[in-house]
Amino acid sequence: MKRLLLLIPLMLILAACAVKGPLAEDRQGNVVTFARPDTGNTVTVTLSPELTYDKRVHRKFMGATIEGWLYRAEDGTSVLVSSMDRAKFEDLIGRTIDAPRTGVRVYPPQTSWLPRLCQLVRAYVVSLDSDVVSAVKFGPRPEGECDGLVDNDEYMVAHLNEVAEFDRRAEQEIRIDR
Repeated sequence: MKRLLLLIPLMLILAACAVKGPLAEDRQGNVVTFARPDTGNTVTVTLSPELTYDKRVHRKFMGATIEGWLYRAEDGTSVLVSSMDRAKFEDLIGRTIDAPRTGVRVYPPQTSWLPRLCQLVRAYVVSLDSDVVSAVKFGPRPEGECDGLVDNDEYMVAHLNEVAEFDRRAEQEIRIDR
């Protein structure tokens, strides 16, 4: 009986360690599901069948390592579905996100021109407890040289129709459910 009483706390500790851990990811075709085993919260990103899975990527971007699932479209655009520790995400974007540390919060998508990449991007972001899930659509590279000097506001004003079409296509291609 004493052995059993000694084993119960050890079993509870092992069970707690097994449940608490990193964000779990599961990709089935064009559906990527992220889950937190410790809270039971999930986020599912469903992409249009017109997007073709390319590969799992590991890239350095602005001091952060981005890992995720890369999909490509025939029009030269791509979508990267990834997750990241919330603190690292906040360091990457340079601000704190306004969501509790537990639960799921979906943010409105945002479109920006990134001069560094010379690309139009639309980001869908969801806080999932202590992590962040994102689906980022990257526009095609502009033809010719891009000097990276056109800022976001200038680009958005000069390309209103292009930005509207890019947003419309992204809305058709990316769906996030919690």
